[in-house]
Amino acid sequence: MNEDVKPKNINILLVIGSAQIRRLCKAALRGLGYRYIHAAENGAEALQWLESGEPVDLVITGLRMARQDGFDLLERIRSNPKTENLPVILISGKATEQLVAQAIESDADGYLLLPFSPAELDRRIEELMELRLKPSLYHQLLISGRTTLEDSPSESLMWFREAVQENPANPIGYYWLGRALERSDSLGEAEEAYLKAIELNPLHVKSMERLREIYRAERRLRDLFLVLKNLNRVRPDRLDIKMELGPLALEMGEVDIGLACFESVVGMCRDRPRELLEALISFSRFEPFREDIARIAQGLFLRMLDKDPPAAVSAATILVMCGQGSRVRDGLMKLLRRSRDLGTPLAIKIHLLLAQIYEEAGVPRLAREHRETAKLLGK
Repeated sequence: MNEDVKPKNINILLVIGSAQIRRLCKAALRGLGYRYIHAAENGAEALQWLESGEPVDLVITGLRMARQDGFDLLERIRSNPKTENLPVILISGKATEQLVAQAIESDADGYLLLPFSPAELDRRIEELMELRLKPSLYHQLLISGRTTLEDSPSESLMWFREAVQENPANPIGYYWLGRALERSDSLGEAEEAYLKAIELNPLHVKSMERLREIYRAERRLRDLFLVLKNLNRVRPDRLDIKMELGPLALEMGEVDIGLACFESVVGMCRDRPRELLEALISFSRFEPFREDIARIAQGLFLRMLDKDPPAAVSAATILVMCGQGSRVRDGLMKLLRRSRDLGTPLAIKIHLLLAQIYEEAGVPRLAREHRETAKLLGK
């Protein structure tokens, strides 16, 4: 450490996957006078350190790590009452819309882009420490509002109204104002607050998520479609958004968006059969997709037949919905021979599927036999 640099007694947890970048960051921090630095290779190691009871005043974390990335770590920090207010700085190689949106969504206190100068790092740390020791009036109002939100929504509402008056250019205040208005059953005003937050920051995912909930509950499908479309733009990595946006887009005649969502979902779930089955079911009611869905479902059925019978039955259900039940009839009969291992509920499902397959094939006697068997098993 440079003897001319004043020592700084701040406990820093440095979490970087790359050994080279971790060494450079640690050297830069020591050169700036920071005496207490604990370095971790991934989020799992960082959580162990936080749970050990060792003092930590600030977390600096990268994003890409082998075990638990930076956003997962940040989510765990924010969900723990003991660490939820701990300042966290993210380090990334580039600033994409997705990165900024995720940083906002996960309540990061800021981010730095590689390469950054030691002076820039020092300035960001000092700003956060100063804010923690001497919070501005705006942040004090936000803290008061968040503290009283659950037990006293009306008091919370007062604090958040004062906060947006104190700093009308910050979207965070409008987001929390919207939360308090929701708690007070003022959904119209809450919607206005969330829209204001998004106007101030078009990447404010948390406000979009609240609008998503409001529009879904009120069955405002056009508004729901628009907010999902916006969410998909800033968070293209999120499966849940595509799973909801795709079918809704198709219902509204937005075929190109629906098709793009379907293709993305299939790609994202290729190695996650159960999630892929859920996606196929949500899209299977749309005729233009049924041929592709049936082809994918049949492949899943054959893969899952021996190692995951419930998943195989789900795949068979999709094929029956697509009018392709004959493709899985023999496989379902094979499963029935193992009925003792399957359990009664799954055996009932198989009998009902076979009843539907035989009925559609024009064999009413066999359809009736399977329905009667399912009925007996259900007693």
